[in-house]
Amino acid sequence: MSSLGVHAALAGRGVDLALDVAEGSVTALVGPNGAGKTSLLHLVAGLARPTSGSVRIADREVAGTTWVPVHQRRVALLTQRPALFPHLDVLANVAFGPRSGGATAADARTRALAELDAVGCAGLASRRPQDLSGGQAQRVAIARALATDPDVVLLDEPLAGLDVAVATEVRHALAARLRGQTSLLVTHELLDIWTIADQVAVLEGGRVVESGPAAELLARPTSAFLGRLSGTNLFTGTALGDTVLQIAPDVNLHGLPDPDQPLTVGLPGLASIQPAAVALHLADPGGSPRNHLAAEVTGIEPRGHYVRVNLTVAGQPLAADLTGQAVAELALRPGLRVLAAFKATQVRLYGR
Repeated sequence: MSSLGVHAALAGRGVDLALDVAEGSVTALVGPNGAGKTSLLHLVAGLARPTSGSVRIADREVAGTTWVPVHQRRVALLTQRPALFPHLDVLANVAFGPRSGGATAADARTRALAELDAVGCAGLASRRPQDLSGGQAQRVAIARALATDPDVVLLDEPLAGLDVAVATEVRHALAARLRGQTSLLVTHELLDIWTIADQVAVLEGGRVVESGPAAELLARPTSAFLGRLSGTNLFTGTALGDTVLQIAPDVNLHGLPDPDQPLTVGLPGLASIQPAAVALHLADPGGSPRNHLAAEVTGIEPRGHYVRVNLTVAGQPLAADLTGQAVAELALRPGLRVLAAFKATQVRLYGR
């Protein structure tokens, strides 16, 4: 187990990263494609040399003024592909790391069996990789990675290639085995964050734009990407009062202040609204005090029992979850102008 600090740039990739990971914590790395997530893993693993700055694992600098090669970093990298040795059986695959590290054959075998048992694969010890299912192979890969006692585990979307049922099994195996292990997990899945991660770091444009405890950031995201990932509409603006956020000239949102992070007049603030709280109308519905905002439909996506309607309001994205019947009755289509309505009590306002 180890703490991890990355304060390094890769000029050729437009990446300049600053991230500190507490010892024993699992940090989920999220962000759009090309944001720098894989570059961050490569910096830690030793697959990329920083053009400036440094990478530290515990008290040891592994990149910067010094350079520690890949095989000396005590880092395990797990990707979508298990990459098991096809000529070795499962037990030998997992024992390979300890054996390479100097363990005796008997000790390496004992450690491999323990790691396989921990991920529910002890009964597969004599099989060859080609005889495993995708989920089994990925669990064996987890066992192989952890059998080396790495200081840091790096996971680059390890569940992306698995079907839903298998991914669920592997996700729970990961959650159990990574507990207390310093790790970075690249993912696009909200469930991975809730199940596996302690912390979240959001990357955009080659920078870490927000980071912190997973529960706190998902409850109060400050980046558009994390807002979308958590299923929350997020508006940015300037506070006009503790219950009013101006998101554009003459366009104000009314809501309830977050007691832990209230707005400050004149400073930037955020408003979050759940898509299910948004109603759409072709004309002003009147009635109880609501936020009524002019919007334009940009897309419609069927999502099982509901339909996600994507819109823009004052140049900012807004999603509304409606029934299929409501979409049909309103004859919604891209380009249609509507009114988006939601109660002030369903809007949470907080400072940045």
